[in-house]
Amino acid sequence: MIRTWTIAAKAGALVGAGVLSITALLAGCSAGQEKSPANVQPPPVAHAVPKPEATTVAKPVMKVADQPPPKPADEPKPAKAKPTEKATTPQEAFREDLEEMADKPRDLGTPLVDANAELVRLSAEQPVWVDKKNKHVVLLGETCKAGYPLEFFATYSNRAYESVVAVNVKPSTIHAGLLAVGAKPGHPARFQPEFSPPTGTEIAIEVRWKDPQGQVQSARAQDWIRDIKTKKALDLNWVFAGSIAETDSSGQIASYQADGGDMICVLSLPSAMLDLPRRGYGAIESRSFEAFAERVPREGTPVTLLMKPIKPAKPSAPQTGAKTAAQDPAEAEKRAIEAAGPWLALIDQGQYGKSWEAASDRFKDAAERRDFIAKLNDARKPLGNAKSRALLSKHYTTSLPGAPDGHYVILKYQTVFEKKAAVETVTSMLDKDRKWRISGYSIK
Repeated sequence: MIRTWTIAAKAGALVGAGVLSITALLAGCSAGQEKSPANVQPPPVAHAVPKPEATTVAKPVMKVADQPPPKPADEPKPAKAKPTEKATTPQEAFREDLEEMADKPRDLGTPLVDANAELVRLSAEQPVWVDKKNKHVVLLGETCKAGYPLEFFATYSNRAYESVVAVNVKPSTIHAGLLAVGAKPGHPARFQPEFSPPTGTEIAIEVRWKDPQGQVQSARAQDWIRDIKTKKALDLNWVFAGSIAETDSSGQIASYQADGGDMICVLSLPSAMLDLPRRGYGAIESRSFEAFAERVPREGTPVTLLMKPIKPAKPSAPQTGAKTAAQDPAEAEKRAIEAAGPWLALIDQGQYGKSWEAASDRFKDAAERRDFIAKLNDARKPLGNAKSRALLSKHYTTSLPGAPDGHYVILKYQTVFEKKAAVETVTSMLDKDRKWRISGYSIK
């Protein structure tokens, strides 16, 4: 029997922000090499010195102070010294790394989006676009092989050993794009006087890539990260924390702290652009997440990241002279049945992946796509094709065990399959956008 999946959704608080300037290119998935120090002269060329003739004439003894300085030809050859590297601050060293990476950018292709014509490039050098019509910020990166528990989902390539994706776009540029599509930054994690998790508009992140056959594939960014202990995929959306910006005397942005690499984080960083609304610990032995290696494409695969603000659903306007679906159980049952029909048809056609995508957010948060497909295939395959389906019962309720209060309709169907008959239970719910979607399914 397949259980009913439902969990609660979460949201972050919203606050205001300023406008950011767009800056220069970073680059691909391999860190740059250090540059040779400047102004280092080659060692002098030693010339042959003629051997002095032998003599028996004794030279007078002179005091050290009276001795003339030795001729250059009589000086011993100096040892060849290795050039010393120029001392730099961590900030200067980081800047040199970025300059070195910018010299060797990798062409990651074009964004894997449905409508390239809607994209407006945010920078001539950086591969980042904004799609105002569809409310997306689009950027390119490539997969990396994390060698440690994760600190980031995405960051620069010089931190790829603790990230899933390396990108060649500055966080300040992404910040500007998120503002353009309506996201509101909150604040990063705070630790004084007590811990306060990051806040801001929730951001949904989708990753797209091409498989070895050239077909475009898609997944939630959360599906590429799993909890180290439970081995389950991440179940939270990121929030637009907004990092910390410093301004000059004219009020212009002089620096953006996340430009150091704190881009899309999975632990609590006080300068993060995007972070998880929970407490995360920085020590490697205390970190919560690792790359979901079985799901992440091979290292170096170009990926497109689509970042979209998740805005709270606006309540629908009340209908004059009639009750809404949420207020009228009979209307709710009618809408739930209308939602269940096409969804069950997808299952009958074997399109399990599409049925998962068409389900409610709570369903998808509680049931990972691959797990749902595998379990549904195990349950349906022995039964054969569906021959007929009749509604046995319908029941409207505002509460279910283990689920938040809401508007639910439980539907039971008597279904005849090729090999035997079974009872299917479909739970429909009124989703946050006021549409009825499937939140649970079982068969026995």
